[in-house]
Amino acid sequence: MYRPVPRNEISDAVVHLRELHRQFTPSNDRERYAFERRELITKNLLSNLRRTGDHPTLSLLLEIADIFSLTIEGAHRLFGYDLGGIREYELRLNGSRTHIVESYAFERDLLVDLPLELASSEAYTSDATLGELVRSWQRDIPMRALKGPAWRRPGTFYVHVGTEDSLGSSLPPGAMALVEPIEEAEARQPNPRSIYLLQFTNGYRFSPLRCVHGYLTSTGQ
Repeated sequence: MYRPVPRNEISDAVVHLRELHRQFTPSNDRERYAFERRELITKNLLSNLRRTGDHPTLSLLLEIADIFSLTIEGAHRLFGYDLGGIREYELRLNGSRTHIVESYAFERDLLVDLPLELASSEAYTSDATLGELVRSWQRDIPMRALKGPAWRRPGTFYVHVGTEDSLGSSLPPGAMALVEPIEEAEARQPNPRSIYLLQFTNGYRFSPLRCVHGYLTSTGQ
């Protein structure tokens, strides 16, 4: 989750990032401003690095990510943080309770396989294997390609099913579930064949009903 990084290692990485950006000559006012800002922040960072604490502020990490064109995960990794490890640690602490989880992919350049051609909508109305639902795949696509409405319906989010508080539903304890909004008419008259994520004053629970569509719906509360 975190490993102390020697100051000289951080300095070398910052200098390397600065030299990479220096290879490109600014061609307009916006790029010249970005160049000057990067040089100034880099100079101040290198001058003050040995006097700063082991844990930089979030504002500094965001600034470093911005000026050096890094991902949020990349800026954290520069100082020894493993955001994926932090997510796993959070799951150990809160895994017994059903809770919303952060689904942002920090490793934006990680190569993944994405569906290219899906089966007809009728195939999703009953149980099926992944091979029956996805007819063909596109290989080695950077995870950043998942950004945008084409890959996620607005209002959707991910939930970790608690290992102790959702035992009445058909969802396996500890599973990850995608929650989607439902229409107002269904909110007034829920479908008894669907599973709903319910919000209470002390947390979330899944309704102990059967899901026949392969995904979850939410009342939006």
